[in-house]
Amino acid sequence: MDWSDMLTELLAIVAKKSIKFCEDDLCFSSVCKSWRSAAVQVATNFRYPNGLPSRLPSLLLAEKLEDNEFRQLYLLSNQSIHKIRLPEAYGKFCTSSCGWLLIVGDDTAIKLINPLSREIINLPRVDTFPEFSESSSKWDQGIRKVLFQSQSLVVVVLWGCFRKLGFCRIGDDKWTSIETSWGGSIYDVNFYDGRVYYFDRKLHIRSCDVYGEENKMVIVDVSRLPKEYYDADVIGAYVIGVNDDDERKRLLVVIREVVYGDIHDSKSRSETYKTNNFRVFEFDLEKMKWSKVNDFGNKTLFLGYSSSFWIEDASGVIKGNCIYYTDDVFCYKGSKKGGGRDMGIYHMCDGTVEPYFTGESLSKITPPIWLQSM
Repeated sequence: MDWSDMLTELLAIVAKKSIKFCEDDLCFSSVCKSWRSAAVQVATNFRYPNGLPSRLPSLLLAEKLEDNEFRQLYLLSNQSIHKIRLPEAYGKFCTSSCGWLLIVGDDTAIKLINPLSREIINLPRVDTFPEFSESSSKWDQGIRKVLFQSQSLVVVVLWGCFRKLGFCRIGDDKWTSIETSWGGSIYDVNFYDGRVYYFDRKLHIRSCDVYGEENKMVIVDVSRLPKEYYDADVIGAYVIGVNDDDERKRLLVVIREVVYGDIHDSKSRSETYKTNNFRVFEFDLEKMKWSKVNDFGNKTLFLGYSSSFWIEDASGVIKGNCIYYTDDVFCYKGSKKGGGRDMGIYHMCDGTVEPYFTGESLSKITPPIWLQSM
């Protein structure tokens, strides 16, 4: 039987079972005209007006000033550009978590939006943090990172120019600031094993539980990165939970090292900064021991101020034992065109760097950020 002669009803069933991601749609549509028609019908019936999700992470490119209606997604799976309708994000600061976008406008209003389904969740304004007006933070510095999982009613953020910790529950009319008592700012925060873990400027991992009933969260000091492992100034750092088959509970701390053309010239730093190395350390939560990490095996780490996460891609499209990173060295604020230059693939085996996106996509407000596959 010729595939193009398959009964329409049977073809519809096959298409519905086969097409879950945009990559499936492309393969299915390429068979013949009737299969392409069936694929279009499946996509129409899905709850994603902006198209199906990608099987692999994608890069939300910086906005184009002349286009206030659409944004571009760069799909790593096939190195193609996919346009999505996203007028809510125009002129606003964006960050992401688990495929969702958090957007902040110059009126300090905040929304969560699913960029594919276009579902929108309104959150409290950033100026409902009691200390926001005293922190000298601008609207585009209001939220620096967000943690959100669609099955959870809790949103956790790093907020303000001093990167403090805060949270709200869906439906709240204001944010709750989590007092850290020790002071100082936070590099990164992530969910892991039912808790929130963060890494701060004192090089400590600390933790708290935001799922309890009380609004006052207790901060637990987990451990400090030993000085014999790292005893230098830190420009940027990330904390990520590790999930392996051996069920050991571990955290990674990744330190990003940057070089500048002229470290004494602030204008030069803004235009010449470049990531040249990553240092990776592992903390075993059960043995309470630190170790250095030089190899990820087949896994790949995605890093950025928006989202940091692991994947293991059996297809070979994503390179294993590598770090895919976006530009989040915030001195790009002083650059003429903004951030988006310092992106690449860092190979753990030899420290070499190669590009994953060769176009130009720059912004002072929101340079390109990762969108995790849903």
